[in-house]
Amino acid sequence: MNRLSSTLLSYTERYPIDGFDYRLLDSGNGRKLEQFGEHRFIRPAPQAIWPATLPKGEWNEAVSEYTYSKGKDYGGEWHNRPGLPKDAWRLTCQDLIFEIKPTGFGHMGLFPEQAAHWLWIRDFLKSLPDDSPKNVLNIFGYTGASTLAAAAGGASVAHVDSSKASVNWARKNLELSGLGDRTVRWYVDDVLKFLKREHNRERFYEGIILDPPTFGRGAKGEVWKIEKDLPQLLQRCRNVLSREPRFILFTTHSPGFSALTLKNMMLNYLVEPNRGQFDAGEMYLHNEEQGYHIPSGFYSLWWRD
Repeated sequence: MNRLSSTLLSYTERYPIDGFDYRLLDSGNGRKLEQFGEHRFIRPAPQAIWPATLPKGEWNEAVSEYTYSKGKDYGGEWHNRPGLPKDAWRLTCQDLIFEIKPTGFGHMGLFPEQAAHWLWIRDFLKSLPDDSPKNVLNIFGYTGASTLAAAAGGASVAHVDSSKASVNWARKNLELSGLGDRTVRWYVDDVLKFLKREHNRERFYEGIILDPPTFGRGAKGEVWKIEKDLPQLLQRCRNVLSREPRFILFTTHSPGFSALTLKNMMLNYLVEPNRGQFDAGEMYLHNEEQGYHIPSGFYSLWWRD
């Protein structure tokens, strides 16, 4: 694993993360017990096939539990308990502040396994010379955690997501983090169409962040399937990549993909084999006390000083 410097740490070297209001408290029996700020939640963790460690009473303090609906390929519902806040609340990761609330898909408004990446993005961009171009593209940007990180690092950011609600949520997170004066362009758009237009506009980026879903729909109902559309996506990313790129972060939670798959795809479409450095591996939710970390997708990171 490559090290950038004594202050720019890799994914695994960042754990445990100081100043992060999220904790994985326990896991086992197909579930995980998580702390989001002051509130505990239980969510499915199919790969946590080991027994739980904490006593049942600790799990009973959760204010809500999400379970998958029987007979459906995806989706589920929350089972709320006393203590669940009526309104959204705030969660911090060092200088980044997020609005948090349960969603219908079992999410909370951010993916905590990505926290090490947010801090890497921020710190890497800060480490670049002041006169270095820092134009960053965040596609499938969701509620904007990586956008906030890039903005905090001094970048001009283009944030793209097909969901207007997610983009509005991201804009609010930017304001909460005190970054409202930073240069961020917001787009509710189909990612493939957006990339084609950016190429035609001759807009180029020194950094690209992408976390494509397994399946999704664009702003006008366009269907996205990762196994079919990923090659075209990466080629269009290549078309808007600066001649002097600085970093590319590619993550996914899609079954059947691995860190090696992501790295190979990046080498095929985005970067030259002998230029820059790679760090690729498995994302996970970190539990220092229990000693079990929950697998949570894969990443491939390329950078050039």
